[in-house]
Amino acid sequence: MIPSLPKTAVTAFVLALLIAALLTPNLRRFAEAHGLLDQPKDSRRVHRRAVPRIGGLAVVAAFYGPLLGLLLYETELGRRFYERGASGISLLAGGFAIAALGLYDDLRGANAWQKFAVQFGVAGALYWCGYRIEQVSLPGGALELGLFALPLTLIWIVGVINAMNLIDGLDGLAGGVALCAVLTNLVVSMVRGEPIMTLCMAALAGALIGFLFYNFNPASIFLGDTGSLFLGYVLAVSSIRTHQKSSAVVSLLVPVVALAVPIVDTALAMARRALAGRPMFSGDREHIHHRLLGLGLSQRQAALVLYGTSAALGGAALALAFAADGLPRAGTGLAAVRPAAADFAGGAAPAGTPASAASPLTRRVETLRGSVPDKVPFAAAGGIAA
Repeated sequence: MIPSLPKTAVTAFVLALLIAALLTPNLRRFAEAHGLLDQPKDSRRVHRRAVPRIGGLAVVAAFYGPLLGLLLYETELGRRFYERGASGISLLAGGFAIAALGLYDDLRGANAWQKFAVQFGVAGALYWCGYRIEQVSLPGGALELGLFALPLTLIWIVGVINAMNLIDGLDGLAGGVALCAVLTNLVVSMVRGEPIMTLCMAALAGALIGFLFYNFNPASIFLGDTGSLFLGYVLAVSSIRTHQKSSAVVSLLVPVVALAVPIVDTALAMARRALAGRPMFSGDREHIHHRLLGLGLSQRQAALVLYGTSAALGGAALALAFAADGLPRAGTGLAAVRPAAADFAGGAAPAGTPASAASPLTRRVETLRGSVPDKVPFAAAGGIAA
């Protein structure tokens, strides 16, 4: 059973969509007036005219706007966010740092080593704050990574950040591919009872849809590094949090499948340049989207093909998550979603509270909960991250 989207997440989605849809055209006019344009100055670029390149600021603002409003407002969700201490604050602070790096690159230009220094610094801070890949679940038990947890976590975060940056080569491509992965994480976070991640994914989904009104082919504004790096950051970190304490055999495989398009494209680019003896950070026209254009597809057609591929992979990732967790099934599915449902219903009624005093949703959840055998442990359904 997949729970319905909570009201706070719906609110975040709608607000983010409106902010992105209203802010993007204003950013476009500002960029055109100040010459902040992406020029078609080399063969890698497929556009033939100068296009504003700071659209990522709209996505960042649309993501943070509703989140900060909802989390600063005194609610049960806000209380849970602050109870996480550094874990909660670091998620938002790291996003600001990555967005600032992208904006600097869009405005002034940053070399690869400068980007890596900031990215690895942010990833290291997140590891210290609890965002870690500490084990890989295998049939028969979990493999504890020990000393390898730190490098694997850093490689995952920095790798996904740059994978989203590299896939941003066609109108609307990075935004659409990211949206498929965001929706995958949204469903998994809802089922596994992760209200903060549900809220974040709903806000990012709204921000992307609002921005894609202007970024889909023919694009009138680009994400720029501000947007593509930020998208990679949020997807990398949310994947760690959403799957961090899953008991699933394929817990690490799920986000890899969901993000397979940018990950495979980046891996192929690295292998291609290594075999050719070219610098690892040199650009070329041999990415997946360039090859689709070479087959005769238009920009729009190539983007739609990769959208469809990403959506199919997202579906496969959900199937893996549900199969491994035993979801959705008539008992375990309900056991997994109950904590999230209770949170967004205002929490379970305190002990001794008459049934009539509880909220309708809480009473319904408690009624259904009574039909679940006590022998079904919550941990078997995937658990909930601290």
